[in-house]
Amino acid sequence: MKEVFVKKYWEEEDVLFYLHFQDNKAVRQLEMTPTSKLKITLNSPINGESILYDQTLDELDLQESDFITEEDFNKIWNEYIQYLIILNY
Repeated sequence: MKEVFVKKYWEEEDVLFYLHFQDNKAVRQLEMTPTSKLKITLNSPINGESILYDQTLDELDLQESDFITEEDFNKIWNEYIQYLIILNY
């Protein structure tokens, strides 16, 4: 199984996305805006108005700098989980 981790900022939406792909398909996603943070997974692919990225990895316009390590992704993911625990979600 090929795993790829991406950190991508979309200026037009002012959203920072963290995406985890397995075999070219998104399986985990964090969306961060100045006012919110959203976690989206295969088990829960919809969160409010946001959905898990449903295109292939190849369809993203990525630069080399957009790729991050699994460790970097998991650090942000786990920080978000701690954020939810603090908020009692």
